[in-house]
Amino acid sequence: MSDGGGSSLTKALSTRLFGYPAEEEKKEEDPCDSISFLNSDIGPKIADIIDKHVGKIHDDSFLKIIRQLEFWNSKQISENEMLALAERLCKSASWKEQDETAEGKFTVPKTRFGKTELQMPIITCGGMRLQETWIPDTVPLLKSNKEKVVKSKSQTNLKGVVLACIKLGLNHFETARMYGSSEIQMATALKELMDEGVVKREDFIFQTKVFPTEKIADFEKQWEASWSNVKQLGHVDLLSFHCISHSDQMENTLSDAEDGMFAFVKKLQKEGKIHHIGFSTHGDASIIYKLVDSGRFDYINVHKHFFGDYHAAGTPDGLGGQGNAAAVKRALELDMGVFGISPFDKGGKLYRPSAAVASAIGPEMSPMAFAALSAWKTQRMHTVSVDFARSSDLDEVVEAAALYAKGDEAAKLVEAAEKRLTDLAIDKLGKDWHEKGLLNIPSYYESKTDGIAIGHCLWIHDCLSAYGMVEFCRDRYSNLEGASAKWSKKKTFEENKKKCFNP
Repeated sequence: MSDGGGSSLTKALSTRLFGYPAEEEKKEEDPCDSISFLNSDIGPKIADIIDKHVGKIHDDSFLKIIRQLEFWNSKQISENEMLALAERLCKSASWKEQDETAEGKFTVPKTRFGKTELQMPIITCGGMRLQETWIPDTVPLLKSNKEKVVKSKSQTNLKGVVLACIKLGLNHFETARMYGSSEIQMATALKELMDEGVVKREDFIFQTKVFPTEKIADFEKQWEASWSNVKQLGHVDLLSFHCISHSDQMENTLSDAEDGMFAFVKKLQKEGKIHHIGFSTHGDASIIYKLVDSGRFDYINVHKHFFGDYHAAGTPDGLGGQGNAAAVKRALELDMGVFGISPFDKGGKLYRPSAAVASAIGPEMSPMAFAALSAWKTQRMHTVSVDFARSSDLDEVVEAAALYAKGDEAAKLVEAAEKRLTDLAIDKLGKDWHEKGLLNIPSYYESKTDGIAIGHCLWIHDCLSAYGMVEFCRDRYSNLEGASAKWSKKKTFEENKKKCFNP
């Protein structure tokens, strides 16, 4: 290791990564020697860049920076590219230390969320990874312990994440009745921040979701349980029908019956308890398109990703295509708000990208930043959800939002990365298969498939063959195995599809 700039980095690396100070005598070889970029000719220059920021960077972020620099050094990119990468990664990871009073401090850009007229941050704080438990609060074990949940260590972490988001202008918080203790914890954190004068109610957007049911009494019961959690906020800005997936759920939701679910939520809207009505979905592409085209909703929470549309991948949209492209296009035509679900996880597990994906995207942006930028720039989505588990999870989305703010420069970066990825897929799969391989395949909701998600399996094959996405494909296929284990030959297809298949 060199002297000067590299010495304090060596100390930081030794202490943070390996548990002892650099100056301490060690019997074994210095583990830092295994970090190849530090021992290259460019090592001292990178060390100087990191040293400028190291005091502002959280340990989790520090480790991510080292891993990315090590990966790209192994790819033998140019010296200028490595230095630019180091500078970008360090700046993105030091967002928490920016001067709150400084002119020009970074905040997440906002955009009009369709006909709701809400000014929506392009990033949404999702509530699926922050909660104390996934046990529903209708279960007595949790119901009697809500007070303990909102005083737990997880609540302290959750409130810290919410506060970090607010400071960045990321003011849309999304949860659901089905997310265990998430709903009560997130509402309580926001109410406490309101009481502390940190934020006013009009300064944030709150969304929750309630599952559609066959019986209106069951739906009303769910709503009352949600309302007991969130009424402390005064109202719900965005109420979604959660996970409308099969045709029966769609028909029940869209029913014009005076005692139906839609009439009930319209009544809530009239009472001022909710402001806007939308839906989320794990259905096939044709169901999603029909829901959008009904014109009944103000917004949609939908999977639409560069690497494929999760549950809708390989399912017909009813217009000759597959996946959710047509539904998103129609939603925008109808001036609906479009919310992209889980671009980093269900969109490719891009927090653990395959080497092929990372290499094709390039060092100018992380795979996670690419996913967000592709959603904003190519799909024209208004916001994407990120399920933060800790404040350091904001690093990559801050990077993405900062790139987004550069306008045409970001669009060119995304376009170039999309072309490289597409060319890679064509090379591995062939042009005809890449363009047409998932077309005209029956949906898993059609009885002739016997519930087998043919298109979904082929999509998994494509992700694995073209992009080497082993972990992601294993995760997605395991969902299918879980569903198939519940399938009973003693039941009708209609009975099975309601309970078993939800990829």
